[in-house]
Amino acid sequence: MEPATVLGCSWAVLIAAAMWGHRPRPTRRLGSSARFGRVRIGPLTRAGRVLRGALGLPPDPDVDRALGAACVGVAILLPISPILALLPIAAGALLPRLTRRRSARAATDAWADAVPDTVDLFALALAGGLTVPLGLAVVGPRAPAPVGPELVAAERRFRHGEPLGDALNRVADASPAIRPLLSVLVAAHCDGAPVVEPLARLADEQRATRRRIAEARARQVPVRMLFPLVCCTLPAFVLLTVFPPIISALGQLQG
Repeated sequence: MEPATVLGCSWAVLIAAAMWGHRPRPTRRLGSSARFGRVRIGPLTRAGRVLRGALGLPPDPDVDRALGAACVGVAILLPISPILALLPIAAGALLPRLTRRRSARAATDAWADAVPDTVDLFALALAGGLTVPLGLAVVGPRAPAPVGPELVAAERRFRHGEPLGDALNRVADASPAIRPLLSVLVAAHCDGAPVVEPLARLADEQRATRRRIAEARARQVPVRMLFPLVCCTLPAFVLLTVFPPIISALGQLQG
């Protein structure tokens, strides 16, 4: 096999693996599946689920999708070169871990983004004279996700008889970012501690934390742009600017 063919296939597999890691999960619900709360899965996920089910392994959407894609890549590249067939296998082994790590990071960032707004809402509600349980009922439906649904569930458990501290502690288990806010609320409800000034200070701290996280994300943009620049833009630039003069010169020499 020619080196150019090997390099081209390797380059295509690497780009496909990188783009697969950024592929969003299917969230659209269609037909009768939406009626029963089931999300439609793709053919790659279905194929991987069948293979893992034959081995007695439980279903996992990320692993099933990666395994299905790896099988397709092996089937395509194996007739070309057995060495190239190892690339989809390696990508299929690494992509589920990368996807889970990215999902966990996205969930952490979502909590960090939502907590400052939630603190502001509680500060407004409690400064207006509401108690902590009433403020929880008012703020929960208006707080941004993922904090809002957790607060709504906590308020529902409180109405059904669970102590407010225990209901809020379950929310704190979801993410440590909201733990300072819940500590202030529990102290105000159980001990009668002042709440307006602590919430104002906490709001300033949370906004500063969110600003630092946003600045860190902005600094990561050039690093994330490096892969598509090197693997996509530069090869295209070489093909458009370097190869035509070389081909023209070779044609003139042969003539």
